[in-house]
Amino acid sequence: MLNSLRRRSIEWQYSPHSKYEFYSCVDGVTVGLRLNNFPDESVCTLIVNDDEADLEEFPSSWALPKHRGEE
Repeated sequence: MLNSLRRRSIEWQYSPHSKYEFYSCVDGVTVGLRLNNFPDESVCTLIVNDDEADLEEFPSSWALPKHRGEE
């Protein structure tokens, strides 16, 4: 599932736990996204259940929400 998510269009929502974490529901599964300390680390980490995949590029089909201050 991790690889197929990279090709999907995903609208991410803010996580209540951290300003660097996001979540979305895809096909009934809650998936997580963590923004990392780039360039020292990968751009982001995709999380599904206990599986994680570091991504070197942010997929163009993914959309993060507006900055919290702009809501």
